[in-house]
Amino acid sequence: MTLDKLLELSKREGDNRFIEAEQRRIEPYVCEGDMQAEVKSDMGRWAKATGVWGSMHYSHIVEAFAEARGWTQQGFTGMEIIE
Repeated sequence: MTLDKLLELSKREGDNRFIEAEQRRIEPYVCEGDMQAEVKSDMGRWAKATGVWGSMHYSHIVEAFAEARGWTQQGFTGMEIIE
């Protein structure tokens, strides 16, 4: 049942607050962590310093940054299981 449908069925203010709180608890939003924010900031500095910022699509900047840092490997998809 969707949040809108639950709120429509509920007539009391307390119920509405409880339903909204449960919805946030059950389906949390994605948030950016410290490491992700630092990598993104470093990538922005790198892209501006190399002159690719504004001249490349963002996904290509991400790929170029990963290659420049040595984070890519030939024939590696990221789905391999390492024992």
